[in-house]
This record gives sequence, structure tokens and C-alpha cells, in this order.
Amino acid sequence: MSQETRNIVLLFISRSLRSLTAGFVAIAISLYFYDVLKLSLILVGVLFTIGSFATPLISLLVGVLGDRYGRKLVLLIDLLTLPAALLIVLYTKNFYALAFASAIGGFGVAGGLIGGGVGASVGPVITSMLAENTNDQNITFVYSLNSMISTFAGAAGALLVSFISFIQLFWIGVILSLLSAVVIVHVHEKYKLSKRHTNSNDSKVSEKDRRFIKAFAITGLFNGLSMGLVTPYYPIIFHKFFYMTTAQIGYLMSAGGILSGVADVFTPYLTNRMGFLKLIMSTRIISATMMLLIPFSPTAYIAGLLYLVMTPLRAISLPAQTALQMSLISESRRATSSGLNQATRLLASAIATYSGGTLMTLGPLALPFVIAAAFTYINTGVYYYYFSDIPKANSV
Repeated sequence: MSQETRNIVLLFISRSLRSLTAGFVAIAISLYFYDVLKLSLILVGVLFTIGSFATPLISLLVGVLGDRYGRKLVLLIDLLTLPAALLIVLYTKNFYALAFASAIGGFGVAGGLIGGGVGASVGPVITSMLAENTNDQNITFVYSLNSMISTFAGAAGALLVSFISFIQLFWIGVILSLLSAVVIVHVHEKYKLSKRHTNSNDSKVSEKDRRFIKAFAITGLFNGLSMGLVTPYYPIIFHKFFYMTTAQIGYLMSAGGILSGVADVFTPYLTNRMGFLKLIMSTRIISATMMLLIPFSPTAYIAGLLYLVMTPLRAISLPAQTALQMSLISESRRATSSGLNQATRLLASAIATYSGGTLMTLGPLALPFVIAAAFTYINTGVYYYYFSDIPKANSV
């Protein structure tokens, strides 16, 4: 096994352990706050908003520091934040302590099982480390495989909510997230800060990088506005408005994750047939329409079915978007670009997350869904505006 393959396998293992934890924490933490601690939807929204604001700032910091000082060390430090957050939840019910835990653990961050959810701040560095161990010919396949494995792990985690108590789940999360850090110790980092990165010319961002970093930051902004309004609240929505039990929610979220993982298998094929841009735009338009129909569903079964259709459609374009970004951005700016894309997405989702909790409390359930769908439609338009004339985004 080559060093590059070994590194990729270790990164996959670390990410899957993290995603397994995120899969049950994303569901359990909201229900724990709402059902066990008896916090109102508005207070849950406050905690989620804190996590949503802190995570993008951490993501951006991690991305910049990774490019500047080395990605492995920064990743190891960041991987320790989730187990620390879970330990706080286990040992206190103090609201301010829970707010700090939400900040470092990324609780309530929009993304769920299809990427960018709980503990999302590690994403930019892992994305960049995967890119440095592959090439343009294999990059979409690597990201699809990473997304598939991560999503299956998240689905398995979601399934655990149906069988294990919240407290036991949080302890399991501490152990698994610590193991994800241990695995990274054995990764050999290829990207190093060399003499050429200290030159004044290299310290400047090239015009090409500047253009694409800006484009992905703006698409991330509208994506965040869309996802933040409803994604963190799905467990509560299905419980409060459609009267699903905790076990049923766990099964539903797990099934959505499994379908998303299966969908990721087809990303390289569809990218080769459609091109990056058409794949991203078409799947997001359809998934937004499915999401829009959920609050109008007459029964929990129909709402659940729409969720199961929407989730894999949303997920299938994520590896393509990541591959396109990494192939357009130079090596020395990849973690920074990925961190900025995630930062703008999650900062926008933080505002939307707080608004989503308030809108669901004070207004009809459909309102945040309608607004979220509108932002997704705008997001696809932004993709077309920036990438319709880029050959790599349209080549098949």
C-alpha cells in the first residue's frame, strides 16, 4: 500500500468515527435539550445559534492555520473539541456551560448526516489532506467515497438513537471522537510549509484563486441560509408536528443517511455524464422542491417519504462541489478556501437557525421551509452565474 493510499484510508477511518458520533449527537442533542432539560424551542434555538456562529469561525481559523503551519497538528487539536463538548453536556445542566459546549462541539450546525453538521470544523483540513494525496483524475471518486463512508457512518449513528439512552450515547460519543484523533496521529502529512511559501509573492492570493475563493464563499452563504432554517430542527419537527417517536426519528434519519451514502456512489458517474455544474444545479432544485412540500404533508408517512427523497438528492452533489473547488484552487490555498466556504455557509446558517426556531414558534411551520427553498433556488442561480463559463465545471 502506497503512503498516499494509507493516508487516505486513515483519513476515512477518522472521518467515519467522527461521523458515527455526529450521527447520533445531531439527533440526541436536540431531543435531550427539548425533552429532558425541558428547554423551549427558542432556547434550543439560542444554543444552536451559538454553535452555528462559533463553528464557522473555528473552521476559518483551522483552514488558515492549516495552510500556514501544517494541517495535521491543527486537525488533531480540532478533533478534541467534540469529546470535550460532550463531557460538558454529561456533567452539567448549566445553560452557559451548555452554550460553551455548543460552541466548541458545533451542536445544531446545519448539515445533519449529509455533511457539515455536528463537529463540522474539521471538514476543511480533512478535505485538503485528501486532495494532497490524490490527483484531478481521481479526486471526485475519492470525495465520493469519503462522503459515502461518512454518510453510512452517520446513518449507523442515527440508528443507535432508537436503542440507546441519551447519556449512554454521549459517553460513546466521547470515546469514538477521541479515537478519531488517535487515528490521525499515524497520518504522514505531505503538504509542508516550504521556503517558497515564505516569499512575499506567494503570500499574495493569485487573481485566479481570489475569483474562485469568492465564488465558493458566496455559494456557501446562500447554502447556509437555506439549510440553517430547518435542518437542525428536523428531529423536533418530526416529533412535535408529526408525532413521531424518538425510535421512529432514529430510523428515518438512519434511512436517509443510508440512501445518501448509496447516492454518493453515483456521483462520479453522473459528474462524467452531466458535468459538475448541471449535476449540482439539477439535484439542488429538485431537493429544494421536495423540502418545500414537507410542511404541507397530511401525514407523517408522506413527510418522511419526502425527507427520504430530498436527503440523497441533496447529498449527491456534495462530493462534486468539493472536487470542483479543490481542482480550481491552488494547493497552498485549499484549506483556506474550504474554510472560508464553510465559514460563510455556517455563519449564514447561524442567523437562519435562530430565525428558524423563532419562526416555528410564532408562525406557521411552512414559513421557514418556503424561505429555505427560495434560498436554495437562489443558490443554484449563483452557481450558474459564476461557473457557467468555466470549462472544468461543464466538461463531461
